[in-house]
Amino acid sequence: MSKVKSIWSVKGILVVLVLALVTISSGTALASRQSAVSPQASQDRTDGASIVTSNLCTATDGDVSIWGSGFGAGELILLSVVVGDASSVIWYSGAVNEAGAFVVSVKVTEDPPNGNSAEAVYPATGLFTLEALGISGRLATTPIIFAEEKCA
Repeated sequence: MSKVKSIWSVKGILVVLVLALVTISSGTALASRQSAVSPQASQDRTDGASIVTSNLCTATDGDVSIWGSGFGAGELILLSVVVGDASSVIWYSGAVNEAGAFVVSVKVTEDPPNGNSAEAVYPATGLFTLEALGISGRLATTPIIFAEEKCA
């Protein structure tokens, strides 16, 4: 009977060691995944894009610059002014740089541009949404005001 007890105690110790090993290895696997998070997480997520403008208010024949970031490297974007629920005015289309950023400088005019990418159509007087939409689904917005006369 003492041999049976010693066998069971050895098996019991082995079972405990195997369970401890499995527990430690699963904890290590979870820890390694968490520690391996890339500092470029914005490149993998579709909710991290942002845009800012040089002026919140822009008058006719005024200049405005738009900076954006958080897009995928080389991602194609469409920059437009949302005029209503079913209409928008496109200001720019093109690719962002390898860091996922862009800058666009335009002169806002009442007349449609004649192929000049440095000009953008003045949609109307009022408060609108300026949006940058990437082909991956990343969307960044900011408010913009258009005034008939020089902004205060």
